[in-house]
Amino acid sequence: MGRAGGHWEALRPWLTLGMLAVASLCPACSQKAARAPQLDARARIAQLRNLLLLYVEKNRKGPANEESLREFGTKLTESERADHRIGNDLESIFASPRDNKKFIVQYNVRVDPSQDRAVAWEDTGVNGRRIVALSQGYVEEYDQQTFDSLKK
Repeated sequence: MGRAGGHWEALRPWLTLGMLAVASLCPACSQKAARAPQLDARARIAQLRNLLLLYVEKNRKGPANEESLREFGTKLTESERADHRIGNDLESIFASPRDNKKFIVQYNVRVDPSQDRAVAWEDTGVNGRRIVALSQGYVEEYDQQTFDSLKK
């Protein structure tokens, strides 16, 4: 008689392969993977909106361009970025992982939080829908018609 459990040891690679195959076919697993870029895009644009609103709060006007907004972000302390939920990765917050393009930002505009207007959004989005950051603090996904009404 061979080693104890020898039969199972021989089957271990096949069982592992089978479990991986089942996991890759699991709909919930693939849905989570598909949602990851959307959640990341929402988080990034929220951080970008927070940086933009803090800029307006401190300077009483909107930044002239991306360069001035980035510069402002780098001058903030780590605790200021944490307090305003901006984060420390200032490079990634300017682009969407869904369409792999830079977010469009309303520069040279004094953002008024009392009005519900788009302040930043995905360039093309996915399937005719864009993730949009609003001046009142929300981040939502909108179709083209709704998005157009929020840009006015």
